[in-house]
Amino acid sequence: PGELLSDSIAVFVQSGTAVTAHAMWRAGCLMLPFAVAEVVTAGRWPAAEPRLLALHAYCITLGGVVPFALWNGALQAWPVSRVALFGNLIPACTMAWAWLLLGEPVTPTFWLAMALVVAGVVLGQKTDSAPAPES
Repeated sequence: PGELLSDSIAVFVQSGTAVTAHAMWRAGCLMLPFAVAEVVTAGRWPAAEPRLLALHAYCITLGGVVPFALWNGALQAWPVSRVALFGNLIPACTMAWAWLLLGEPVTPTFWLAMALVVAGVVLGQKTDSAPAPES
């Protein structure tokens, strides 16, 4: 189940996938009473159409489990300062997917802004090879 980091503090190192699985399972258990309350107050079960179930599975898997597993895995491999920069790509990628899949209109300004954001993330990933100045 993981590597013990310290004998005095019970902190285990687990894979990004394991951390994500634990978080998603616990979140599901915490949300279950709210789902039951919703069903009880509505007086009926939500529609279980195949299209809606497929959309729900897609959102859970590609909108939650996969990104969080990648994020947690990256946090184990890189410093937080490098991983945090990728959060800047979320709005740009969302808009690019909306343009590609939904036909949302975008302006040339958007493409310029997206290029600047990507350039910032790439530059932020570079390591400084020069030694730090001594004070």
